[in-house]
Amino acid sequence: MSPLVIEAHDKNLIWPDDLKEPGRVYQKLANIIDGDDDKHEVILEDDGGGMARLYLRHIESKEVSANFVLEFNLTAPEGFPKNIPQVSSAFVGVDYRAAKLSQHVYRMIMKHYDAVVSDTHQTAGGMLIWLLMAEDDTVQLNIMQVRDGRLEYRLVDGEPEAYTGEIDALEQAGDTIWGGPDEVVDSLNLERLGFRPTHQNMEHIVLAARHL
Repeated sequence: MSPLVIEAHDKNLIWPDDLKEPGRVYQKLANIIDGDDDKHEVILEDDGGGMARLYLRHIESKEVSANFVLEFNLTAPEGFPKNIPQVSSAFVGVDYRAAKLSQHVYRMIMKHYDAVVSDTHQTAGGMLIWLLMAEDDTVQLNIMQVRDGRLEYRLVDGEPEAYTGEIDALEQAGDTIWGGPDEVVDSLNLERLGFRPTHQNMEHIVLAARHL
C-alpha cells in the first residue's frame, strides 16, 4: 500500500520482557544518537520470517522511546536486496519526536538491510522523513509501484523515477505519491511541507530508499 496520510495517533510502547526467551531471536544493534545527542539502545527481533520488530529505549532514563514493525512481503526488482523491509508500523514517544528519532531509525534500517520501503500509513511527520532523505545526496529514493506483491520501478521517460539530493523535486511530485480518499488531515501542517496529498486512491505507490 502507498503512504496513506493519516492523523497522528497514540500507541503503547513496549520492550521485550526477556531477551533470552526461548524461541525468540533478539539482536542488539549499535546505539542510535538522536538530534538532541541522546543515546538510544536498539534491539532487533528478526527470526528470518516475514516480520521483524525494533525496540528502542532511551539509555539515560530507561524509558522506551520507539517501536517499529517491519514486513518482508514484497519481491524487489534487480538492484535491491532479496529481503526488503517495509515499515508497516512506526511509533515514537512524544518526548523524542522533536529530536527526529524516526529519521535516525529509518537510516539505521536502510544500513542494516541495505534498503527500506515506506510506511503503509504516514502522518505529516512521516512524510517529512522521506523529504529529508531526498535532501541527502548519498541516498537514492525511487518511486515504486506494487503489483501482486512485486515492486516495480515507476518510469519517467522510460527511466526509473529517482531522487537524490532533490527535495524540491520530490515535493513537486508529492501529489502523485501520497493519497487517501477517506482521510482528511490538517492542511496547514501539509502546506508547511510544501505540498498536499492527493486524497485519491494511490494504494499501488510506495517509496524505496537505499544508499548509493
